[in-house]
This record gives sequence, structure tokens and C-alpha cells, in this order.
Amino acid sequence: MITYSSHDPEWKRAFVELINKECEHTNERFPPMALATVDVEGRPAVRTVSPRGFVGDGFLRINKHDQGQWSSDVLTFCTHAKSNKIQDLVATSEVQLVCWLQNSGVQIRCSGHTHLLFHPENPHYSTLSLDIRHRLWPRSRQEGAACQGSADASSQDDGRVEIDDEFIREQAYLHHAPVIQAWYSWPAPGRVRLADPALYPPEIPLIKDPDEKARFEANARRNYVLVFIDVNHVDI
Repeated sequence: MITYSSHDPEWKRAFVELINKECEHTNERFPPMALATVDVEGRPAVRTVSPRGFVGDGFLRINKHDQGQWSSDVLTFCTHAKSNKIQDLVATSEVQLVCWLQNSGVQIRCSGHTHLLFHPENPHYSTLSLDIRHRLWPRSRQEGAACQGSADASSQDDGRVEIDDEFIREQAYLHHAPVIQAWYSWPAPGRVRLADPALYPPEIPLIKDPDEKARFEANARRNYVLVFIDVNHVDI
């Protein structure tokens, strides 16, 4: 087992190599990971989440002008604004993520602090508390050099980098399958289902009434929360 800290961004390269090996024969970008939080009563709570990726990588571009020139070690996942985990994360931002990679026989455990980005109409909304500019490096450099020099790169470039938090959140939402987008329009998860099946559309585009379709689409976007993880410790 190798232990990395946030001062050693080499962990991302090791992490990505293992994840790519695990997912090379599937359509997944990331395997599911167990998320451990502390609930409002101080008890441990664990559930499975699917990471959306690192800010700057893939579809998680940092603004509408980004052509893929930036990378970072800020990991993300998403959740429903009315889920129990939101209550946990609002109360205590410290979390751990862990997954077992069967193909490599390796466990990855990441510790860090979460920063929540709600929809602007959500009562919990505020601007992102994590300054991502200090966790970016130019992708044009070789990945190894970028990792080792990410702190220097950010200090040189962060004044010129525009971070559009809402653009990142919107891209994360749009790259879900319709069935996942529909889930965010449903009533609060983790509860007994209500009797009316119309409250749980399988896909929003299948709703025939245009007003109803617009209402469910608006609810899905309002309930979509992107969670940024400022990783400070990794065991691989």
C-alpha cells in the first residue's frame, strides 16, 4: 500500500491508471465507490456513489471556452438535494471514498473535504467554497511533469483561469442518461415510495404533456447537486 498526501499529486496518475485498467472492458468511466460520512447524530453512514470524474477531465470542462487544456485532482460525484447524505455533508464535510478494484486486486481509499454546489434556486445555494484554480495544471505538459509541478503551475496561471462553477455542474447533469436525470425529478430518495406512479417518470422526454415535462425537468435540475472533493489523503 502506498500513501499519498495532497502535496503529492502523483496519486492522481496512479489512481487513473488503476481505474482505466478496471474499466477498459466496460462502458463505465469510474467504478462505484463507497462514500462514508458522519450523520447528524454522529453515527457513521455508508452508501455507494458513482464519481463523475475530475474537474477539467472529459466533459467536466471548467468553462465554455475550455477545449480540454486543463486537468486537476478535484474529484466529483453528484447527489439528490433532498437525500440524507446532503444533511450529513452540510453538517460535516469530512468524508472517505473507497473502492475495490477486482482486476488489479487493489483497494483505493480517498479522504478529503466536500464542497457542495447546489442549483441557484436551492435554499442552500452559495458560490463554491473551493478555489479550484489552485488545483489545476495545464494538460499540454506531460502528465507526469504536470503532476509534479501542479502547485507551481497553478500559482503561475490561476489569475488567468476562469472557473464557471455552474457550467461544470450543468455539464455533469447533461452527461447523465435520461433515466438518471429523471431520478433527480422524483420525490426525496431514501423514503417509501408514494402511491402515485406519475411522480416517478422513468424518463422525462417520455412525458407527453409539455407543461408536466417542463416541471419535471425544472425539478431535476433544482435537485441536482455536484459535490467537489478536496482530496487530502490517498491510500492505494
